[in-house]
Amino acid sequence: MRLEQSIIEGLASLGTLPESLCCSIATGVVSTVDTQMIIDDAHFHALEQGKVLPTHAQQPLCEAEVEIERLLQRIHAEGFMGGNFHRLVRQFGSILFAMIASDAQQQTAASWHAQGIAHFGGFLMADAGGSSIQQWNTMLTCEDESLKLVVDKVWIIEGHKLDYASIVAATSQKLYPSIVLVPPDAFSTLSRSPVGRPFLDGTLQLGNVQGTVFLEKDAVLGKGSLASTALFLSKIRPRFVRALMGHVQWLASVGKVTPSAMEWEAIQALDVIATNYCHSLVERAPSLPIALALKFSANQVLLGLVASGRVQDADTRRDLMAFSRMEGSSYRCLFELAAKLRAR
Repeated sequence: MRLEQSIIEGLASLGTLPESLCCSIATGVVSTVDTQMIIDDAHFHALEQGKVLPTHAQQPLCEAEVEIERLLQRIHAEGFMGGNFHRLVRQFGSILFAMIASDAQQQTAASWHAQGIAHFGGFLMADAGGSSIQQWNTMLTCEDESLKLVVDKVWIIEGHKLDYASIVAATSQKLYPSIVLVPPDAFSTLSRSPVGRPFLDGTLQLGNVQGTVFLEKDAVLGKGSLASTALFLSKIRPRFVRALMGHVQWLASVGKVTPSAMEWEAIQALDVIATNYCHSLVERAPSLPIALALKFSANQVLLGLVASGRVQDADTRRDLMAFSRMEGSSYRCLFELAAKLRAR
């Protein structure tokens, strides 16, 4: 089947897609595919939900996931304002750190907070060198008994205010990146600076982090891997989609966005589908393709509102365009979907 059909049919297993959402997805695919995808003219398998887990493997929501559910209700009522966006990102970070750090490393980070040494930690992925790991400027190398980390990370949420960070770096020994924990004393030596105008009425600032630090070899995060990162994204992206749709519905309630009846139908449908996916994770394994499809669809909804003139002010338009790039741009989501679903 065609890629847009794969996305639509896969999401339809989680809820009803109105024609407006189907059209938005199809238009998004046509406008996003690159030259190689057009030349390949490939066919694709349908998106599938994760397999139902055996009873002994099913787990209730963790503490951070329960808090996220509460926050999503607040975001529907208040939008991302009043600190809700930062609270959401903090919970996302808590889930990620539990997935990539060993128990000892988690205890170490907790001790920094308990002692007042640190207040804000971050996860640094976006690199000044480019989107591909082969282009990255951030590089981890071994030097005698220590690790040398050259850092050149950009567009980090409140990056100029961080006290420590988990930093994703390329290495010369591996095809995939390593993740290292940079403690407060070393992180304080790095250059941190705000970049660009803030978002969300001045409450959300991005920052860049550059410099070089030397670390102990045990700074490499014990559970950090491509598999753990993929698992994290398959859980977090759909929750971010729910937050985005909640924020848009709040924007509509205060008159900053005026969606048409069909656009409103698409917003609510995508919110329901993403919610159904999240609730299914108690008994099913996460599905990275479903998560990618949800974020791709959300991007098309946001960009459609901007392009159709439904957003009343320039700052809100800029916010929505920025959110369409966060946790997966349309191209990145579609590129990964095409690679995972292509019929061999």
